[in-house]
Amino acid sequence: MRFIIYFFFCLFLFSQCDTPAVEEETPQETPTATETQDRVQAVLHIQDKPYNNEEKSIIDADYTPRKEIVVPNNLDPQNKWVMFEGPVLENDQIAYRFYMDSRHRYDIYGKLTPDLVMDTVGWDYHDIMDWGSDILKVGNSLGMGSPAVYLDESVITFSDYQKQTVSVTKDDEETACVTTLFEGLKIGSEIVSIEEEWCLSAGSPMSNVTLKVVKGTLPEGARWATGVVKHLPDYTMGMSDASAYLYTWGKQSYHEEMMGMAVLVDKDINYEYVENAETHLMVAEVTNEPFVYQFGAAWERDVTGIKNAADFEQLLKSASVQ
Repeated sequence: MRFIIYFFFCLFLFSQCDTPAVEEETPQETPTATETQDRVQAVLHIQDKPYNNEEKSIIDADYTPRKEIVVPNNLDPQNKWVMFEGPVLENDQIAYRFYMDSRHRYDIYGKLTPDLVMDTVGWDYHDIMDWGSDILKVGNSLGMGSPAVYLDESVITFSDYQKQTVSVTKDDEETACVTTLFEGLKIGSEIVSIEEEWCLSAGSPMSNVTLKVVKGTLPEGARWATGVVKHLPDYTMGMSDASAYLYTWGKQSYHEEMMGMAVLVDKDINYEYVENAETHLMVAEVTNEPFVYQFGAAWERDVTGIKNAADFEQLLKSASVQ
């Protein structure tokens, strides 16, 4: 009996020794949403059909992404052929668009979420939705940092041109850019071509604009101009180590909520504030170098967390015109 017990005991030990050891798996780290999600994007969506001015408000074709388009010269304001009436640059903090018709003004979308959403938003963007809202009424002003030329005490926008080509020239996880080429642009007595590069990077509500004359010469006495819509009578000017800035803060959003808007230029260039009925205007000397400036905004509800003028000005002091 002892022998039998001993035999089965040895058999049990042998079977245990013969079983290969199981190696523990090293747990694999799962990338977080912020590691995998793109934080900036360019959106240029156009109905997949030729533009017809008589049907400008009709949506009867799919919107398709485009990388480049020659803008029809008869493209009307308030058209729905182009989604948002023009290209949009969006990051985790804010979104901007410019009207691709002859107005060529920049507008603001405030965001309640850091997610990239503008490629899914429809035409109901004036109401405050779960993602955010259009938050600026532009009117005839320069809106949010729109480009212009100041000549003979008049603001001349990029409206009277022979050809306008809009291209998405960069769209990666860090920066998105739209470049617009205005050919045959009438500025005073001169016909010129101007290239405008507009960029937005992840992580900041500040947007960069670079203007350069690529053909011809601006009229004598012309100066570059930009600014913010004059919804509020008062403005503040200041200076950081690298930039000079102009901003407004107060109840000036589309929904009468607190919002800040600003433009910044290199402090070493020749610039000044100019009185204007519709825009807090900043003008700068035209040189052989491109004119580079920034614009930016913050809304009291948005994901920037900026709630007052002091915090908005701190953002401007930390910005640098590139």
